[in-house]
Amino acid sequence: MNDFRSLKPISVYSTKQAVDDGFLIQVDQNVSMEAGVRHPVYLTRSVWDKYVEVPKGMEIHQDQSGRLWDVLFMFAFFARKESSSHLLFKLLVQLPDDGDWEQNEKVAERSNRLLREVTLKAMITARDFDDPSPAIFIMKPFED
Repeated sequence: MNDFRSLKPISVYSTKQAVDDGFLIQVDQNVSMEAGVRHPVYLTRSVWDKYVEVPKGMEIHQDQSGRLWDVLFMFAFFARKESSSHLLFKLLVQLPDDGDWEQNEKVAERSNRLLREVTLKAMITARDFDDPSPAIFIMKPFED
């Protein structure tokens, strides 16, 4: 019988390395706590770039902190009803209609193609391979 606990990993890519490399964005804990999230939160670069960064031409009506708040608040809203370590949640995001629609997005209102209903995935898991404290990772549904 094999004792898998004695095996050493071949390679480990830590959360800290992913943050340092820019693949994960760590949310300021004061901001996430204000939104009702008590654990550290990380967003994938693709979520940050598409749903938190303000698209060109929309700066007059939106700001980055408001868009981040929307992601965090909607996560917290849906998480209160869930006991699983994985969660799919929805939020509305304004984006230009530039033909860059993804499989996790759909038109929220027929009369307004700038408003998308976006589905994101959140996982609560160990913060890092050497830090078992809980953290929340928010990503697109097809990311891991």
